[in-house]
Amino acid sequence: MICIVDSNEAFHGKRRLGISVESPSSVLEHPKALVIVNTVSVKAIQSAMKTMGIKNDYLIIPYYFYHGTLEHRYSNETAKQDVKNHEAQIRDLYNLEDARTKRYLEVILSMRKKGEDDLYLPEYYKGTEETVAYFCDPELAPEGEVTFIDVGAYTGDSFVPVQSFYGGRMRKYIGFEPDENSLKKLKQCIKEQNTQAEIEIFPYALGLEDRKIRFFNAGETSAVSENGEVVLEQKAFDNLPGTVPVGDAMVKMDIEGAELGALQGMQNFIKEHQPYLAICLYHKEQDLFEIADYIKSLNSGYRLYIRGGWHLECWAVPQRHFT
Repeated sequence: MICIVDSNEAFHGKRRLGISVESPSSVLEHPKALVIVNTVSVKAIQSAMKTMGIKNDYLIIPYYFYHGTLEHRYSNETAKQDVKNHEAQIRDLYNLEDARTKRYLEVILSMRKKGEDDLYLPEYYKGTEETVAYFCDPELAPEGEVTFIDVGAYTGDSFVPVQSFYGGRMRKYIGFEPDENSLKKLKQCIKEQNTQAEIEIFPYALGLEDRKIRFFNAGETSAVSENGEVVLEQKAFDNLPGTVPVGDAMVKMDIEGAELGALQGMQNFIKEHQPYLAICLYHKEQDLFEIADYIKSLNSGYRLYIRGGWHLECWAVPQRHFT
């Protein structure tokens, strides 16, 4: 490896993992070097390379396609086997009449079959991340009054765009954040937004059942872990009071691989209220199939879509949205 490139001048001349950090212009000195792009802002990097006249071959590590967790290292072989076992079912579960969903599946399935779900050629990346809406897809989101249920609220990084997107239509916000430090920042963030929505914050992780869990505190990638240093309360959503929605319920989940268990603990709510769902798919290899399959088992009328940008998400949209 020749160097790490970063546009932040504060890092130039320093070293990371024993490798020097240099200005993007340094790439021009190595026209035959292969460039690896590893960032959320891939399109911005592509634009900058074009502007600077950088014509190197490059590969992309798309953040939202390939992730894993601190506890669970992503395995290309496991992903390949999962597609081999479930490809026909996966194609049947998702709405392939939707062009973006079809494109995402085209990319994901082709790369997983090759066992190469980590480095993408630019032509494979093209047609994804057309929007970077953070759980706020204008085509799929509720159109009336909304109760937004934020599972993995962190410090409010989803509350701010959601508040902006729904505005006065967001009548109620229910947030879940088990980490004490993040919870304080979340409450401060909500206070600063001066929202008119009813606010309910729970200091719990969500899962299949009520129990004590161990939690590894690592900021935005904090997660349930057997090796975690913090003991926290996990709750099943169906066992909690105060969760009756005003208007349509919209559930967002980004909880580092614990999404399926949280959905299982919310099954009664999903069956009764048929909420809109936006569930992260990029933490575990089997999520593409298992999460979609479980959602459909609760309500076969859901239409399932794939969206990406900051995250790869399974959107489950109830039938009433289309009538």
